[in-house]
Formats: sequence, structure tokens, C-alpha cells
Amino acid sequence: MNEEMTLEALAERMSGDSSAPYYIAGVLREAIYRGILPEGKPLHQAQLALRLGVSPIPLREALRLLETEGLVTFQGYRGAVVTALSVEEARELYEMVSALETNLLKIAFPRITRRIVDDAAKILDLMDGEQDCIRWRDLNQMFHNLLFESADRPLTLDMLARLRQKTDRNIRIHLASMREESQRQHRAVLAAVVAGNLPGALEALADHLAYTSNDLQSCMRLEQGKKRR
Repeated sequence: MNEEMTLEALAERMSGDSSAPYYIAGVLREAIYRGILPEGKPLHQAQLALRLGVSPIPLREALRLLETEGLVTFQGYRGAVVTALSVEEARELYEMVSALETNLLKIAFPRITRRIVDDAAKILDLMDGEQDCIRWRDLNQMFHNLLFESADRPLTLDMLARLRQKTDRNIRIHLASMREESQRQHRAVLAAVVAGNLPGALEALADHLAYTSNDLQSCMRLEQGKKRR
């Protein structure tokens, strides 16, 4: 399937109001995550509007939304361009993610109920069998957020979601190399929560995020090496 067909198929599969900027942004965001719209690629707005069957005005608003997420930038005569994520930026983003997540878990820990634990375990079971990288990413985010929601820190959760949008854009690059170990680490975090072991849960979560960060950086370096050949 060629890129154009893939983008069109993606738009057809996603439900929503095609005149709404948030819907269009969702289609383009997933296209970036899946590599359909590669880093550094100019986004010709007239062509995109035609391919997606949308009007130019909501398309431009959608691109502006993606600009606030760091996925798109406007570069003068080139117009909108898919931004690139450097290895150094990925490392720094995960440092911030780790700081926020461990703090959220510390606050939420006393209020994590058995129902939350059971729901988190069900999500991990679903992740075991999920082969699509974007759906796996969504389930992964659900698992993490379940442990944090009872912290009642909506602003922190919003910031965390924005940071993850930037790192998760490369989930397709390194999921295969890290998913098995990542799942083992998820279950280690959950086991510590069930045991009421806060220090153990915080250590397991920090180790998990450090592992994920290092794996992403390694895979990004390999990808960059292939492009230079």
C-alpha cells in the first residue's frame, strides 16, 4: 500500500466530524506516529486537504494544534513541516516524564483501590496480545494513567500527556525491541502496588522509564545510522 492510500485509509478508519480541526489533527497525529508522514516532510496544505477530503481552514487549524504539541512547525516559505525528534531531546523528555510519573504515583499511592489494580491488570493482559503499535501505545498510557488518576492532579496529567505525545511519536521504532521487557516491568510496578510497597513501586517505575528511554535512544541512533548510509 502506498503512502497516499495509507493516509486515506487512516482517515476513513477514524470516526469523527471531518470538518473539526481536532478530528483532522487526530488523523495527522497518527499518520506522524505511524511514519506515514515522515520527519522533515513538508505538509502541503492543499494536497492534504484534497487527500483527506477536508476544507483548508480547519486543516490549518489542525496543523496549528499539532504545532503546540511539537509535532509540526511552520518554516516560512516551506509552510508546515513534520518536526524531527533528536536523541538528546528524547532523553530529556523521558527525564521529565520520569519526574512527573514518580511524583504522581507517590501522591496517588494511598488511594489506589483494588478495582484500579484489577483494571490495570486487565489492560496488561490486552497489551500482551496487541500487535498494533498505536493501540499498544494507547493501552500503555491507560495503564500508567490508571495508577495516577487518584492523585487528583489534572494539570500534571495534562503536562504528562503532552510530553508523552512527543516521545510516543517513535513508538513504532522501538516497540518490538522493548515490549516483552516493558511488560515484565509493568507487572513489577503493579506487584509492588498490590504489596503496598511504595519505595519498591517508585523504584520499579523509575527503572521502567529509564529502560524505555535508553531503548528508544538506541533505536533512534540505529535509524539515524541507516539514513546516513
